[in-house]
Amino acid sequence: MSAPTLSPRIPDWAVDDPAYRDALNYLYSFSGESLPPRPPADRARKLPRTRALLAVLGNPERRFRSVLVAGTKGKGSTAAMLDAMARDDGLNTGLYTQPHLHSWRERTCLNGRVIEPEVVVELTAEIRPAVERLTREQPEVGTPTTFEVGTVLTLLAFALAGVRLAVVEVGVGGAHDATNAVEPLLVVLGPISLDHTATLGRTLSEIATEKAGLLRPNGLAVVGHQQPEAVAVIERLARERGARLERLGQEWQWHPEDDAPASGPFTVEGSADGERRTFRLSGLSLPLLGRHQRDNATLAIAAAHLLGGQGFRIGPGAMRRGLARVDWPGRLQVLRERPWLVVDGAHNGDSALALARALCECLPARRTHLVLGVSEGKDLEGILDGLLPIADRLTVTASAHERAVDPSTLAAAARARGADPTVTPRAEQAIHAAYAQAGPNDLVCVTGSLFLVGEAIQTMSKERGSRAR
Repeated sequence: MSAPTLSPRIPDWAVDDPAYRDALNYLYSFSGESLPPRPPADRARKLPRTRALLAVLGNPERRFRSVLVAGTKGKGSTAAMLDAMARDDGLNTGLYTQPHLHSWRERTCLNGRVIEPEVVVELTAEIRPAVERLTREQPEVGTPTTFEVGTVLTLLAFALAGVRLAVVEVGVGGAHDATNAVEPLLVVLGPISLDHTATLGRTLSEIATEKAGLLRPNGLAVVGHQQPEAVAVIERLARERGARLERLGQEWQWHPEDDAPASGPFTVEGSADGERRTFRLSGLSLPLLGRHQRDNATLAIAAAHLLGGQGFRIGPGAMRRGLARVDWPGRLQVLRERPWLVVDGAHNGDSALALARALCECLPARRTHLVLGVSEGKDLEGILDGLLPIADRLTVTASAHERAVDPSTLAAAARARGADPTVTPRAEQAIHAAYAQAGPNDLVCVTGSLFLVGEAIQTMSKERGSRAR
């Protein structure tokens, strides 16, 4: 395996456009520590508020069809795969994901290209008076958040660009999420686990209830592998709403075609009744490593196949080519070889376990150096429990993001588990030091936060550019 060429993704600070920076400042002004805390009741106002803002703008979300992709992990990868397959079949697509690695513009993609700065400026100018009108005429719904305003901007961009099919990654939640303002052709529910417990609930059942709240009456959903507690919630809500479920491991499954199940070719099969095969696609390749990414690919293929009954036929060739070409940085992405330098945004316990398994299967190394930074509200204990067993050395650090957990807090949690971490507050220094200590047969993995992953990719991109000059 060779390290791919790094994608040229321009960070926001490098965009020399005052109007774009003003637009970003406006978008970010709706969230932050300087603002008064929102009341607990604000959660129930999120979706009505987003719908009200869309109504002021003429309901742009009704001018295209959409798929909602939710879950605790894997939803961004699944959304990117489905978008890639639809684009390969000639559909005019929009892809909405979050968070971004380098630039806010990455959240909004039109036919595979990030939205241009001047378009963000134009749409922000259109949204400003709509927000002012909303807060003036409907003060009871409260002030929109940055995520809500950004979601509305993206949906408006899709409408103006003539998008036919939008693949929309749901944010933190589900039923109350701003993205639920669209009316999807189908819903994809990836694996659900404990995350954002302060917002979504303390138990898996509560979190699953929020995410499965996306199911539509008499609608259709593709469901990934779930823990029993989540399965019970999803199946109950599906029965109550008359929704049809297509499940990974039952109606849909994949199997490897060689001795490299986490990185080699694979086959996806679907069935109408759990026994009779009605769909088979073999010889599939995927640039994203790990068994969990093949799970995600199967969900995306199932969604693409089922869209055929909704007026969007995506052919097998497009599915195969789209998967082979999908570009989704920061997820088990190899930046360098000898020693390996890998980045992955594993941000909860289950994601950490999937990462550890994939590293052992796909990139076996003599020693593994872990560079870890975590954002507030994440399952630090679960992440450490998942990754410490494979780590020969641990460096804790922090991204530049305001929500980054102090490295001393990470170090204390790691020491409580018997580790002896090195504390390096600046991420760039932590990455360089770990890489310098690694031998040619070792592996350095930067993980825990997508914000940290973005900084790592940017650091390596700058170095490669400097060497080229």
